[in-house]
Amino acid sequence: MSQTKPFQEATSSKLQLRQREDKRRELRHTITLPVRVAGADRHKAPWSESAQTLNVSSGGLALILSKEVTPGDILFVELRLPARFQRDPDLSETYKSYALVRYVEMRAGGQQLARLQFLRMPAGLPAGSTSCQLVEARATSK
Repeated sequence: MSQTKPFQEATSSKLQLRQREDKRRELRHTITLPVRVAGADRHKAPWSESAQTLNVSSGGLALILSKEVTPGDILFVELRLPARFQRDPDLSETYKSYALVRYVEMRAGGQQLARLQFLRMPAGLPAGSTSCQLVEARATSK
């Protein structure tokens, strides 16, 4: 009986530690989906590449990119996102959203793990606006 109590305490403390470490708003789901990513480099030259998600939530996604991105960059992503991950009430087969780069980690071969947060379009900004227009709209709305 005395051996059971230390085991329960250790298990309980591990669970409490995990809950403290995981403070995400939305649960991440490990799912691989093809995604098209577009952005602009530091010289404002547009680029795009195909990638795959590592995980997805209703608030964003993680993926591996070969293009260099930095936290704060705005990218445009396009993917077939299951309805349960979409916040937009107008569900479509292909989910299109601007996304903010929140975290970047260098990987082997010059690739980067990038964690992106989906952004909502500011009111009055026309569909198909560039990421530069979105940055300008966000800056003027603050």
